[in-house]
Amino acid sequence: MTAVVPRRGLSAGERHAFAAGEEAALAALRVDLRAAFTQGARAIVVETGDPSVVGEDGFAERLLMMGRWLGTPSIQSPQGERVARVERRPGDAQARGTHSDLELAPHTDLHDILALGTVREAARGGDSFLVRAADLHDAVRQRMPHHLPALREGYFFGTNPVLRSRAPVSASEVPVFAGDGDGVQCCFNPYFLQAAAQARGEALPPAFADAVTDLRALALELAMTAQFRLSPGDVVLWHNWSWLHGRTAFEDDPEQRRLLLRLWLRSDLCHPADIRFAERSVAIDDDHERTRREGMRVE
Repeated sequence: MTAVVPRRGLSAGERHAFAAGEEAALAALRVDLRAAFTQGARAIVVETGDPSVVGEDGFAERLLMMGRWLGTPSIQSPQGERVARVERRPGDAQARGTHSDLELAPHTDLHDILALGTVREAARGGDSFLVRAADLHDAVRQRMPHHLPALREGYFFGTNPVLRSRAPVSASEVPVFAGDGDGVQCCFNPYFLQAAAQARGEALPPAFADAVTDLRALALELAMTAQFRLSPGDVVLWHNWSWLHGRTAFEDDPEQRRLLLRLWLRSDLCHPADIRFAERSVAIDDDHERTRREGMRVE
């Protein structure tokens, strides 16, 4: 059975404080959010209410406030944004799924904790899903255990080729799975694996490539039973290495265009199962800062 992400509503007083930006009056929410990552499921949906009450900029400020309770927001692009707009925007060379309306298969990103706050739903589709890394590992062990050695060994990690990088390929292989039991964590992003193979001038090793293909299919299967709808004002936060995330494809209408706001957080609330996981956020932050100073690479 796929794990269910817990939800936390706001009391009437908390909704008033959230709308007013009264951080001191949200102490109980802060305690509950931190406990979700130190003692709980390491994922939670917070139902904050109608975001139009505070407006898009106000909602972004409150999302940052919640994020800072858990860690330090990182920049998400060479433009230096700490709150990124997740919306359909064709033609962006470096944002990939962030500005696409296509399905995003289950994957992990590169920071400790991620947050998405919903400003507007899509007209059709766009359901979110979170798949617990330990559940995925259990499914691999039960159904395709022959892939576990390759997934535990992993492969090199790359970066977006349009970014300036002092280390376009990781110094060593990064495991897909690390840890044991309910503490199993996952680092799985086929885009960055393929980027490393391309930078190294080789194909993924056959055994690892087969494992990646089968793992992606299995994760999608689990995701189909883990979909949930984010309503306007809902904020989902999760530990990146404990949960894979993604969404279904969506369609916009001219009068209803899907918009989520995203945070990437460096945090010491949840320790990565392998130090090579933690190195990913350091590397991408450096890539974005170098690209901000020097401009994007042109092939």
